[in-house]
Amino acid sequence: MVRVRKPAYAGSWYEGTRDSLLKQLQGLFEGRLGIGKVPKLGEYDPRLVGLIVPHAGYVYSGMAATWAYGEAAKHGARDTVVVMGPDHHMASTGFATMGEGVWRTPLGDVEIDRQTVSLLLSYAPFLEDNPYAHSFEHSIELQLPFLQLIYGESFKLVPVIIHDFELKKNMELGRALAKALEGKRSIVLASSDMSHYVPAKEAEEKDMATIMAIESLDEKRVYSVASSYESLCGLGPVIALISCLKEIGCSRASLLKYYHSGEVSGDYSGVVGYSSIAFYK
Repeated sequence: MVRVRKPAYAGSWYEGTRDSLLKQLQGLFEGRLGIGKVPKLGEYDPRLVGLIVPHAGYVYSGMAATWAYGEAAKHGARDTVVVMGPDHHMASTGFATMGEGVWRTPLGDVEIDRQTVSLLLSYAPFLEDNPYAHSFEHSIELQLPFLQLIYGESFKLVPVIIHDFELKKNMELGRALAKALEGKRSIVLASSDMSHYVPAKEAEEKDMATIMAIESLDEKRVYSVASSYESLCGLGPVIALISCLKEIGCSRASLLKYYHSGEVSGDYSGVVGYSSIAFYK
């Protein structure tokens, strides 16, 4: 029997039927803060190796996400997509993946990359195979419809959620992931929003300092800045992402888009920041 991770947020954080979701995604790409159009899938270009993407409800962060997924589409299809996100519900012992089965969205099923997950579990013994831990976590689920839109059925998924933000252990996870991905046409995503519920000016200052740290590709600097400012809810995933990508030859990170929820809601008194950041060889 195939294990199915059923959608927990379809119909609330994003549209719940295939037709309505496709229409919503199109609207996000074409929206005021989006890239302007739904992208076409380009030829495979291995220079793009990773992305940071936001994970709030689509009405808020979805237009920021279009910049990451537009860049992904431009660089062609991948066989393996790793999505690391924070474990908001603390349902794992610190690090959890899912060893087999499928993740379901209104756009269909995404198969787990069993081989890559198996390798990752062997290289990172502190990572647990815990499907239950993923049941109600949104940070990975929110990425899947975008991935399905641009890649179709061409990719398999490696899901990882993290609530242990220890610097050393997340760097170790990143290095283990790089080993597990050797020889694969892959892309690695860290799912993270930025500052939460602070005035807009404060969010912009803290988030831009955090983005500059990320662009330095220095895990210790990112950890120090984001911990001090509480500006990355996905701090562990971002640290693991940078460590992984440096192992596979990443030399540059570039901000694609930043805005905060006030630019959507009109409420600037307490905002959440959203960014899309790309990583290249």
